[in-house]
Amino acid sequence: MESDRGEKMERYRCTGAITVFLSLVSVLVLSLICTLAESARVQGARAQASAVTDLGLFSVFAEYDRDLLESFDVLFLDGSYGGGSFDQERIALQLRNYMEYNIEPAKGLNVPRSFLIFPMSSGQIQITEYALATDGQGAVFYNQAVRNLKENLGSQVLRRYLENSKDAQKQDEDGRNYEQSDREIEKRLEELEEEIAQREEEQNQEGEEETERAPGDEENVQAEPAPVTNPLDTIKRIKEMGILELVVGDTSGLSDKKADKSQLPSVRGLNQGSLDCKKDAGIANEAIFQEYLLEHFSCMPQRKQAGSLDYQIEYILAGKDSDIENLKSIVHRLLLLREGVNFAYAVANADMRKQAGILALALTAGVGVPGLTAAVRAALLLAWAYGESLLDMRTLLAGGKVPLAKTADTWKLSLENLGNLETVLTECDQGGGKGQRYVDYLRILLCLGGKDKYPLRALDMSEGVLRQAGQKNARADHWVAEVKAQVQWEIKPVFLRVPAVFLGLNSQGTSYSVSGGLAY
Repeated sequence: MESDRGEKMERYRCTGAITVFLSLVSVLVLSLICTLAESARVQGARAQASAVTDLGLFSVFAEYDRDLLESFDVLFLDGSYGGGSFDQERIALQLRNYMEYNIEPAKGLNVPRSFLIFPMSSGQIQITEYALATDGQGAVFYNQAVRNLKENLGSQVLRRYLENSKDAQKQDEDGRNYEQSDREIEKRLEELEEEIAQREEEQNQEGEEETERAPGDEENVQAEPAPVTNPLDTIKRIKEMGILELVVGDTSGLSDKKADKSQLPSVRGLNQGSLDCKKDAGIANEAIFQEYLLEHFSCMPQRKQAGSLDYQIEYILAGKDSDIENLKSIVHRLLLLREGVNFAYAVANADMRKQAGILALALTAGVGVPGLTAAVRAALLLAWAYGESLLDMRTLLAGGKVPLAKTADTWKLSLENLGNLETVLTECDQGGGKGQRYVDYLRILLCLGGKDKYPLRALDMSEGVLRQAGQKNARADHWVAEVKAQVQWEIKPVFLRVPAVFLGLNSQGTSYSVSGGLAY
């Protein structure tokens, strides 16, 4: 009996030894399998973390400012979220909120919790870099406006831009020549007037002496020629008048809006983004941006939308603080361009030179000063071109058209009516005519202006439009175009929990950092 009992115990011990061995091997094998599964799961979790980060950024950027899109066809995120100051931490908070819903779809819902194969949580979120609309002197805004519009415009825009640039350079050169000629002739006339005054004084002295020698001799008195009306006196008086009264007539309908320039993006201190932003160079981009400005901003006489100023293109060109001052500046610049073109035509027209010469001879008859007739003829041609240019401006601002270059058929002002210019101006209030409109001449000025200033000045006007629409705290240096973020993820263990229980270890998760970025 004892022998049988011993054999049974020995047999039992062998069986127990094999069980322990298998258990140890099973733990190791299970640990290996769980580790492999966990490794694969962690890789999947990292992929999900990257995807969730991107989805979160997409969701944040989906909160673009709708007023900006509707009014100016650009996409920007309001980094202040309607507040008075830019807050990148608010962007990070929004990013966290959106990511949490993608990590745990049942968040906020009263449903049973389900098993998550990729349990994770977001840790520190940092907005590392961002770009604002005003960065690079408005380069961010410029680039987006050009890229958005480029797809809808063809080569005809570039061709028209090149033609306008050529016309602008020619008219600008003619205007400068007119200014120089006007100064030279005015100086020459002043010199001749001094000479005439000196001669008249000498003649008066000689006449007094002859009168003393031959008193009462009336037979020597000669009849003076009939006086001729000098239109130069009328032009001189007109030039001293207000320019808007001449080219608009009734100024009561003009906008009297005035902006506080110290609060505009082009003048005030701005928030600065951390990304390096430069304008996309190229003539084609300049042409497209010019079309963008004319399409989205109002001018006189066509007003598209209310803002801090009504004459927005005029402001972009001139940069003055009121509609009246901006309009004056543009009128003076356009008037000079028209004067140059019209004077060039008058000088080249033999019939007009002849008419001016005849009138100059009549005005200087009996005055024996060499060169006076030629100087008066040149002054008459300059005054004639000035009068015609006033008619052009009055027609344009009344909604009419004026050709870039005049012909005998399109020249309106006769030399006889030069002295009645104020009356003739009223005949242009109905507009009409053939050629280019006021907005087309603004397009020419845009080719000549300081193009680097246009983007920020356009943002000045954009702010005003949004504030009129109800966004009292709208600021262009709060508008975000691009964001780069870094998110620290904590990936919780799943399969490693099993061997951790057997081995008596604490299960630890994995940290994973994801860098993401998005731009409009």
